[in-house]
Amino acid sequence: MDLSNIQNRSGYLGGTDAALVGRLGGGLQVRLSHFLRLAVAYGDLPGRYLSQPPKTEAMEAGHQFEEYFFDDIAANWTPHIQRQHILRRPMEGLPALIARADGYDAARGLVLELKFSRYQTTEVMKRYHWQLQWYYFLGAEKVWLIHGSGKLPEDVRIAFRTVEKDPAAQEQLMRGLCRIQKMRHMIQQMAEMIELKDEDEEDNESKGD
Repeated sequence: MDLSNIQNRSGYLGGTDAALVGRLGGGLQVRLSHFLRLAVAYGDLPGRYLSQPPKTEAMEAGHQFEEYFFDDIAANWTPHIQRQHILRRPMEGLPALIARADGYDAARGLVLELKFSRYQTTEVMKRYHWQLQWYYFLGAEKVWLIHGSGKLPEDVRIAFRTVEKDPAAQEQLMRGLCRIQKMRHMIQQMAEMIELKDEDEEDNESKGD
């Protein structure tokens, strides 16, 4: 896939979509926002149809923690770690399935996922359950959660947890993707209807001018 499309979320399903995929596998009722995400993932609609989350202090703290960890903490003991490594798993009839790991050791198939959060580590693991399981679905051999908390950079606490592969979650992700495959025609039809509606509105606005 063209990695330039990662920012507009076009042409792929990634770690941020894992919860949607998992919940679809659990029978989630499909809403318009889900159709829009899947239409953009298939390339039926451009990324502008998705609302972009605003940048927050929490997001900035997460980026700072990542730099702090790899540059100051892990520089000596993780010389083989590739940062921002893309894992892929091809599946017919689906958008590209990818995950962008914060850190990846190819020799061990090890993913490092960093989170900076005020929540307890067990709660962080629950909140990001689907994203962490998505790495296994895409072929990771082992996943570590590295949870930072406190105040950067002078008072940082770091917890390491091995994320266990959950067979039930893996099956549910597969069910979700199979459901998306079966929805393909409906997603295309929805995308066409949305584009036609927008074109009609643009025509009406131009006539009004």
